[in-house]
Amino acid sequence: MLITGARVYRHDGDTDFPAIEDVLISDGCIKAIGQDAAQAAACEGSHETIDLSGYVLLPGFVNSHYHSHDVLAKGCFDSMPLEEWGLVAGPIGNNRSLQEIRIRTLLGAVEALRNGITTVQDFSSFLPLSDEIVDTILNAYEEAGIRVAYSITVRDRSQLDALYAAREVVPKDLWPLVGDTAGDAASQLEFIERQLDRVGDRGGRVIWCLSPSAPQRCSASLLTGVADLAKRRNLPIYTHVYESRSQALFAREKYAEFGGSLLRFMERLGLLGPNVSIAHGVWPDAEEIELLSTTGTGVVLNMLSNLRLRNGVAPIAAYRRLDVPLALGSDNCSCSDIHSLFPVMKAYCLLGGIIEPDAPPPAAVEAIRLATFGGAARAGVARKIGAIEPGMRADIIALDLSDPSFRPLNSVAKQVVFSETGRSVRHVWVDGRHVVANGATTRVDETKLVKEMAAVMPGMTKQLGKLRGDALKLKGHFAELQAKALSKPLPHNRYLERS
Repeated sequence: MLITGARVYRHDGDTDFPAIEDVLISDGCIKAIGQDAAQAAACEGSHETIDLSGYVLLPGFVNSHYHSHDVLAKGCFDSMPLEEWGLVAGPIGNNRSLQEIRIRTLLGAVEALRNGITTVQDFSSFLPLSDEIVDTILNAYEEAGIRVAYSITVRDRSQLDALYAAREVVPKDLWPLVGDTAGDAASQLEFIERQLDRVGDRGGRVIWCLSPSAPQRCSASLLTGVADLAKRRNLPIYTHVYESRSQALFAREKYAEFGGSLLRFMERLGLLGPNVSIAHGVWPDAEEIELLSTTGTGVVLNMLSNLRLRNGVAPIAAYRRLDVPLALGSDNCSCSDIHSLFPVMKAYCLLGGIIEPDAPPPAAVEAIRLATFGGAARAGVARKIGAIEPGMRADIIALDLSDPSFRPLNSVAKQVVFSETGRSVRHVWVDGRHVVANGATTRVDETKLVKEMAAVMPGMTKQLGKLRGDALKLKGHFAELQAKALSKPLPHNRYLERS
C-alpha cells in the first residue's frame, strides 16, 4: 500500500507543518518514506495507492493505562473519592458472562480505534481466573484489530487490609462489603505463566505484561514472584502507586521499616527499574521522585481520573525536571468516561504548566511524543511502534485537516493537542491493516454490537444496583475515612492550596 499526498508527522521533523511525503507499507511494516517510497513501491510490484491529500498522518496513540472491565459503567458516577468509587467500580467486572465480557471489551476497542488509539494497555481485572475469559478478551481485541499490551491483575491482600484505617473505622459486620478475603499468590502466578505459554503473542499484536494491583494490595512473596517472572520472561510491569492521599498515609504507617515508602518497599523486592511503570504517581515525595529517576522507573499519568476521583495533580514538573520516563493513560471508562488521549494530552500540557509556574511548561510536541513513543517505550516496544519511520510497524492514523479543529492550519502539533477532540480521525491502520476507514470500523459491525450491548445491559444494571446498595451502607464510614485522611499531615501537597 502506498499512501500519497498526506503530511507525515515525524517527531524530529517540522511538527507545525509536516512535509507532504509518500509512505509505503508492506507486510505490516513501514518500508519507505518520501522519495524512496515511490521507488520502493515500483520494486514491490502491484500495490494499492491511497491518496490522502488534505490529511496528516500520525503514529497511532498508545493508551498506557486502561481497564476494560467497567466499560459498561460509563456515565454512572459523578466526582467522588477514589476509595468510595472503588466499592462499585472495582468488583463490577467480576463473575460476568463471556458474552458480556466480549461486548465490553469490543466496545472499548472500537472507541479506542475511532479516537486514534492503536495500542491499549489493558490492566485486566476479572474473577474467576479462567482460560475462557482470557481467550474472550484477547479474541475481542483481535476481532477489532487493535494491538493490546495485556496484563492480568493479581493481588493477595484483602481490600480491607489495603485501605487506610478501614479496620478501625468500618464496623466488623460490614467488612465483607469492603472485601475481607485474600487471594493465593502461587496460584495466580501459575495461572499467568500458563497463559503466556498457552496464548503466545498472536503475531506481535499481544504484548504480555504483568500487573500486581498495587504494592499495598500484594504480599512481599507475590511481588517477589512478579519480579522473578518479569526477569525470566523479559516482561514489562505496570502497577498502581500513590493514586490518593490516603495511600501515602497508609504507606507511612504500614511500611515504616521501608521509611514509610511504597517505592522503597518495591525497590527492596526488585520491583523498580526501566521495565516498571507506576500508574498515577500523584503522591510520592521528593525523595521518592528521585528514586524513580535514578532507577529509570516510569510513570503513567492519568490526569482525568485523578481529577474526577479527587486525588489531586501529579508532580509533573518534578518528573520532567528529573527525566522520569513518562507516558499517558485514560484509565477506567467509569472514572474518565472517555477512551481517548486527546483530552489527556491537553490536560498534561495545561496541568503541567501550573504546578510550578517558574518551570518550563510541557509543549504540545512533548504530549504527542508521550502519547505515542512514550507509551511504546513503557511497553518495551519502542523499536516497533510509536513513530512513523522506516522499519517500524505500520500503526498509523490519518486526521482530516479540513476539520474545524485545523481551520486555519497554524501548527499540526498544537492543534492536535489543544483543538482536536478525535473528530478528525478518519483512517486507522494497525500492523498495516485498515481497521478504521472514513471514520467507521472495518472489522466490527457496530450496529450489531449496539444491539448485543442492549441485550446484556439489564444484567449489568442489576449488578450495578446491588453494588451501589452495598456502597450506600458504607457511605458514612468511608466519609469518615476520607476526613481522617485529609486531617493527617503530610510534608507535601497535591491539591490546590486553600486561600
